[in-house]
Amino acid sequence: MKKTIIAAILLTAIALMGLNFAGAFATAAPSNSPAAPQNTPKISVPPAAIIPIRSSWVRIDGNITSWGTQVTPAVSGALTVMAATTSLNGVPSAWIDSANAIWTNTTKISLDGTTTYNYYTARLIKANFTATDYQRNNFYMNGTWNVNNVTITRTVTKTDNSINIQSNTQITRLETKVYGQLNVTDSWTQFTLNITGIPLLDGTVHHTIERTTIFNRFDIINGGTDSTITRADLTAISNDYGAVPGTPNYNENMDFHGTYQIDICDIATIAANVQP
Repeated sequence: MKKTIIAAILLTAIALMGLNFAGAFATAAPSNSPAAPQNTPKISVPPAAIIPIRSSWVRIDGNITSWGTQVTPAVSGALTVMAATTSLNGVPSAWIDSANAIWTNTTKISLDGTTTYNYYTARLIKANFTATDYQRNNFYMNGTWNVNNVTITRTVTKTDNSINIQSNTQITRLETKVYGQLNVTDSWTQFTLNITGIPLLDGTVHHTIERTTIFNRFDIINGGTDSTITRADLTAISNDYGAVPGTPNYNENMDFHGTYQIDICDIATIAANVQP
């Protein structure tokens, strides 16, 4: 089933990339049309105004190493932050801010039999203020967050010819629309995420991007160094199809729709952005 879905997506993407739109329009003047005047004045058209567009991007990927008094290896998780500002003629005109944290204090997940494990998610639903080099922070963000506890029960049954996986997910809202702030310090190497109602999250930053350029969030292979989405990105996300938190191949950077599962919508998003 997985191969069939991925093959369909690949074929659709290739078909879209192969489309060619071309048109030829020609107008012939009637033979009895009067000749154009010899001294027709030339019309002077002023050059089009050039509007400088500047996009400033910040992306942060980190590992959560402690949650309150619980520390690694009892706690593990990831933080992903993306902030962008687009300016026209030096005036900010558009903002994109997103931040997600996902962590667990389940230390071992069995790949056989029945296992119940928990993970937690914190998602920024509205950014109030975002800045770099602010009050001794390399990066600072505050806003409104939702926090969930997700409990998953997985039953894995293996036979000689197949593996059957049944999963049941229960989501419990822990905090709704509460204040939280993110501080990135120590030359972009450390972060703290302090959200009302839950213990403090601490961690280390392992990847940052800060530049003024075109940035494409759907770029997987190049890690933000290239704005072109290729078939290699489509292949990479297809290999992780079906992954959920707790499985080794789950990558939150590929979970574009925030469903905590690499599903067909994520694959279709990459396919729609593939360049010829």
